[in-house]
Amino acid sequence: MQIYLVGGAVRDMLLGLPVTDKDFVVVGGNQNTMLSHGFRQVGADFPVFLHPDTHNEYALARLERKSGTGHRAFCIDANESVRLQDDLLRRDLTINALAIQVQGLNDDTPIDGTVVDFYGGLADLHNKILRHVSPAFSEDPLRVLRVARFYARLSPLGFVIDDTTCTLMTDIASRGELATLSRERIWAEFARALMQPHGHQFISCLQDNEILLHILPTLAQTFTDNNSYAAVLARLQHACKQNAPLDVRFAMLFSNLYDNKDNLNDCLTRLNAPKAISQFVHAFANYHKILLNLENINAEQLLTMIEHTKAHKDDALLMLLYDACQIYQDKSIAYKKSWLNDAITRYQSVSMANINPTLTGKAIGDELTRLRLLQLTKFLQSSKHTHIAPNQGIQPS
Repeated sequence: MQIYLVGGAVRDMLLGLPVTDKDFVVVGGNQNTMLSHGFRQVGADFPVFLHPDTHNEYALARLERKSGTGHRAFCIDANESVRLQDDLLRRDLTINALAIQVQGLNDDTPIDGTVVDFYGGLADLHNKILRHVSPAFSEDPLRVLRVARFYARLSPLGFVIDDTTCTLMTDIASRGELATLSRERIWAEFARALMQPHGHQFISCLQDNEILLHILPTLAQTFTDNNSYAAVLARLQHACKQNAPLDVRFAMLFSNLYDNKDNLNDCLTRLNAPKAISQFVHAFANYHKILLNLENINAEQLLTMIEHTKAHKDDALLMLLYDACQIYQDKSIAYKKSWLNDAITRYQSVSMANINPTLTGKAIGDELTRLRLLQLTKFLQSSKHTHIAPNQGIQPS
């Protein structure tokens, strides 16, 4: 039995990048052997096992044959005669089809550090090329998104996608294979890719290879206008550069769609976006224009924004919207955050103690609104020329 470190760990080690996950292939092993060593099988019919101590994945060398359409339609053969080169042949990219033999199941120290390379992965690492291993690449539509995600991660190092691989990716999308992926799976790939430091490159890869239109057609349609496309990519790039959270990055990605809520909802639904992400994107759609023009806000708009974002109870959402607006325009908003804090404090200065005790029912709410509007009007009048921040790029919060 031979044990090999494979895939991303080998790739990242050779590139000098941090190795966060280790995956192993077991050649000449079987289910009974793995279980007898205390490994736990992942799924009854899948030959992948978790190490009892490290919880790293150890997979029996296997062959996969396409048995239908979609990401999961494969027949698996993990008998003991499957060779390492057979297993590596089913990998997506040559740079992920590299292996290093280690001491054994309970000792992942390399035997001598020799990199096993059957399919030109070392040359592609040196030449910075993302290239598919074999025609079997076309059998799994998820690989289209995975390659785009790898591109987002590695393009800052100078990596490019091989032309023939780009053609395969486009062909897979045009055949409708991406429609066989679950929305949960697509969401997971989008979320992981956009959280890369250069997540905008994931979107450019999908768009430039005519793939995005098969996933988010309403968004892709807006990208036919080169200026709109460039603006969205710039906003998303700013968000990545500022290490913004995922909801802000999606708000930038969909920033062309805010005048058409049906198209916006279509994209969120197709991605099966979590509720919190959808709520933030809609909040940004509703209030970004007001926040970008705070110096001209009126008392009614200010009150509505405070109440709808619940900033009088917790200002986290409103302040994140403020940060997102600075990313959106890549410069400071005219009024500093402290101005918003002061506005919220003025709103909070009105309470039930200020209400005539003889009022009941709806009249109480109406009076609270009236008094709060009065306070916010006075606040706007007194602070019109204060708290102005110089427009010198995004300022630290």
